[in-house]
Amino acid sequence: MRIAIDGPASSGKSSVGRRVAEELHFGFLDTGLLYRAITRRAIDLGWFTAPVTAAEVAGAAYEQVRSDLTELARTTDAQGSGLSLTMVVGEVSLADTQLEAADVELYVPAVASIPSVRDALRAVQRNVAARGGSVLVGRDIGTVVLPDAECKIYLDATAEARSARRALQRGFSVGSSEHQSILTSLIARDAEDRARPVAPLVAAADATIIHTDEMALADVVEQVVAEARKVAR
Repeated sequence: MRIAIDGPASSGKSSVGRRVAEELHFGFLDTGLLYRAITRRAIDLGWFTAPVTAAEVAGAAYEQVRSDLTELARTTDAQGSGLSLTMVVGEVSLADTQLEAADVELYVPAVASIPSVRDALRAVQRNVAARGGSVLVGRDIGTVVLPDAECKIYLDATAEARSARRALQRGFSVGSSEHQSILTSLIARDAEDRARPVAPLVAAADATIIHTDEMALADVVEQVVAEARKVAR
């Protein structure tokens, strides 16, 4: 069985997906890490010198960068099995701490907006899904990557709820200036993801939508596992 979990940034996809995979003894892939891996390598190679938007990276000035990023995507893989996958670009293995760095956060939306990069990574994602029981999380899994997935989930929450969770995770109080900055960033990311011309963020027509604003993580996991078992009957 393949379980596709989609949703906006900080909606809990990765935390829920990993625990669901653990519960069902499935493999797990956070597909966003593939885009982060390419972005990390591009930064380290000096291809970006200032923050860039999706609109800017689509322009003529970034034609070579788009081509180079696509080549990186073609050498990218998720190696390992089960819950322990390592992102590898070319022959360079990247730790999760490298992928979660603040500079990656600045550039990854633009990198993820490039159609040729998404095309190249789609094959990697489908290969992971084909290894057996799997849980893939992202923004276009149920609509583009695995449109025929047996179980599709869309996790949703308000930007306010998501920003509060992220602020607390980072040690900031709700209502702080850091929290407000996170909220502003999430709203901008949502708009960019939903307006993206290729694979925009949207719930699949046959997905089960779970609104998580008032739900504990364990309760969301329980509901997703129940949906998966219902499909498997």
